Amino acid sequence: MPINKNALIRYMALDRCLSHRARRFYIDDLTTECCKALSRVNGKEGSKGTAGVSRRQVLNDLNNMEAIYGVTIRRTSDGRRKYFSYAQGSLTLRDSPLRQEEIDRVGEALQILSRFDGLPHLDWLESLRQRIYTVSRLGPHTEHVVSFAHNPDLTGIAQWFLPLFDAIVARQVIRLTYHPFDKDKRKARVSPYHLKQYNNRWFLIGKQPTYSELSTFAVDRIEALETEGEEGYEPLPADFRFNDYFADVVGVSVPTEEQVMDVVLRVTPEAIGYVLTKPLHESQTARPRLLADGRWQVVLKVKDNYELRSLLRSFGAQVEVVSPASLRQVMADEARRTAGLYE
Repeated sequence: MPINKNALIRYMALDRCLSHRARRFYIDDLTTECCKALSRVNGKEGSKGTAGVSRRQVLNDLNNMEAIYGVTIRRTSDGRRKYFSYAQGSLTLRDSPLRQEEIDRVGEALQILSRFDGLPHLDWLESLRQRIYTVSRLGPHTEHVVSFAHNPDLTGIAQWFLPLFDAIVARQVIRLTYHPFDKDKRKARVSPYHLKQYNNRWFLIGKQPTYSELSTFAVDRIEALETEGEEGYEPLPADFRFNDYFADVVGVSVPTEEQVMDVVLRVTPEAIGYVLTKPLHESQTARPRLLADGRWQVVLKVKDNYELRSLLRSFGAQVEVVSPASLRQVMADEARRTAGLYE
């Protein structure tokens, strides 16, 4: 049974609804969600947009999903109406192996994406390409041969990624309910600009009207999101590039008050191979210098931030910060506090 692009969009929207255990989705709810999903891709007009989805189409889609993917959909009576969900123990579309037709379509989409110039931080694109290749060769049994890094307990990304992406593309102001770690939740009105992945988490970079600098929000800490529209949106300067914005830092925190510094490291022979094959930062271009004690000197040109310190701490005693003195002192103090936990 052939599957076109719009059918795939509807199937994925239905999959999200059927997987939801805390809400009942009736046929009108499913139709609405399919309309929203199609309108984000095709626009709201015409037979391929919102106007093209009927109740009959959605009912046919549910039958097709059972026939194509082997899922089991429960139709539960509620008075004169029925609501729909996956049966207990049923596969979901995310559990089902990709069909070759779907693999081909995703491959075509990746090929198109790879032709765009100037799209920053698309490391995930190559990772996705590798996943698609693996699935196409091994079918549903990839877990027996290959494991991919992921964070299955990460919250928010499935719910907020597409709305954030759409707001960025449409240049629309959003209002967030944001709850940082160990702080009270707060409201934030944001002009959204960019989504960046780091360390298996996603972050939104945008501008708040009350701040002169850009703000960073962890997507998994967003509790609610409303789109306000184009009024009040603050565009970035025409020559702004996020590649340049993140060039001098590790991770996503960009402390504007900090200056770029030479971070001189001494790396043990056991760790130098890791540091060379996976550089700590793109500024690590100079050839490391072998020292008299057998360790290697590596120099980074970066700003001091939380992610840099966290990365250096992850090497333990295998990486020593030589300079600047301020960073060396901070790392030494943290090392003493850590050692104190075990004394």
